[in-house]
Amino acid sequence: MLSAMNRWFEQNRWAGDAVIAGALMIVLGLASVGGVGRYGGFTAYTILLVLPLFARRTYPLQVLLVTVALLLIQLVAIQGLVAGDVVALVVIHAAAAYIPDRRWGYAALGAGVVGIALAIVVWSRPYFDSLFSYGNLASTAMQFLAGVALVAAAYLLGIRQRERRERAGEQLAALAERNRLLTSERDTRVEMGAAAERARIARELHDIVAHSLSVIVVQADGGAAAARSKPELGPQVLETIAATSRDALAQMRRMVSVLRAGPGGSDPGAPDYAPAPGPADLDDLVAQVHAAGLPVTMDTIGTPRTMAEDAGLAVYRVVQESLTNVLKHAGPTASCRVVLHYGPAEVVVTVTDDGRGAAAGFPDGDGHPGNGPSSGVGPGAGPDPGHGLEGMRERVALQGGSVHAGPRVGGGFEVTATVPYQGASPA
Repeated sequence: MLSAMNRWFEQNRWAGDAVIAGALMIVLGLASVGGVGRYGGFTAYTILLVLPLFARRTYPLQVLLVTVALLLIQLVAIQGLVAGDVVALVVIHAAAAYIPDRRWGYAALGAGVVGIALAIVVWSRPYFDSLFSYGNLASTAMQFLAGVALVAAAYLLGIRQRERRERAGEQLAALAERNRLLTSERDTRVEMGAAAERARIARELHDIVAHSLSVIVVQADGGAAAARSKPELGPQVLETIAATSRDALAQMRRMVSVLRAGPGGSDPGAPDYAPAPGPADLDDLVAQVHAAGLPVTMDTIGTPRTMAEDAGLAVYRVVQESLTNVLKHAGPTASCRVVLHYGPAEVVVTVTDDGRGAAAGFPDGDGHPGNGPSSGVGPGAGPDPGHGLEGMRERVALQGGSVHAGPRVGGGFEVTATVPYQGASPA
């Protein structure tokens, strides 16, 4: 209940001050009317002293100055206590608690102490001769100390309230800053996730589209050349082109359906999802490239291991991208060999070709690609090296592996990729 009342007073300054000022006006006004002796009377002046309290927290500095002026007038004109003098303690508390400049709190404390001393001196002038007698001096000292204690208590309560409010403000500011940092971190993570997802989609699109189109282009060029001398090869070439196109279209549809549905969603009417390709699907890939006209052999060293899905997909895409580049750049007489070497903790994929481009792709002889036509899986694919090798390295690096590519001694090109099993046990 007290906490609720404090929150209400803090949130409603005008109304809270009006409640306190109105209560003091009623109590002190009645005390003035019904008072006895020198502490009675002066009801109008008591009300005048209470009136500034209606703006006690809204305009604390102005209330302090007005109250000091009224008390100085009382000191000179009335020369006696009134019930409204209690207001001085409330004003000192407000000055210490609510005036932004702390020096005004010290000034209010000093004014209260000086005011008590002046009141004792001024109002005791009729009894000045007997003031320094032993009994009167002790009584006067006790009155002064009691007044100073009340003023100091009002000041200390104000300082404590100020510090509690400032601590609450600092906590709110720290909480707001923490929320800002958390929001910024969340946005950064979202942006990083979106960038990573865009890169992943770009790699998948490149691997699917580039490989399929390379097979189609090779078949189309070969079919056009063969149609002049061996027209009977035309249907076979067209069937290969059609089969490759259908496979690429099916993969693209599966990817689009996943993107539309999102995680855990479903796209009505979309084809069934297929598992990501892995090392077990390399035989079909090699057969497809072989049918396109590139002599390819594949050898396996060691016992095949069970791999994480992403690691297996990385192995498949490395071989697919390497064969695609051989089709595009190695020349019509090139041949290719794929070797999968299964070790204790990782698989090493090696794709080599004996194409023409080792020298043509690196005419400077220093390992830097030139502007000529490039061979095989090397990065020097003419003026535009494309994104195949870059995507290959990104994909394998995500699995904790590495890719090395470069010309072979004696001609051709070689790509070697090392992909960890990521803790998979032997099959």
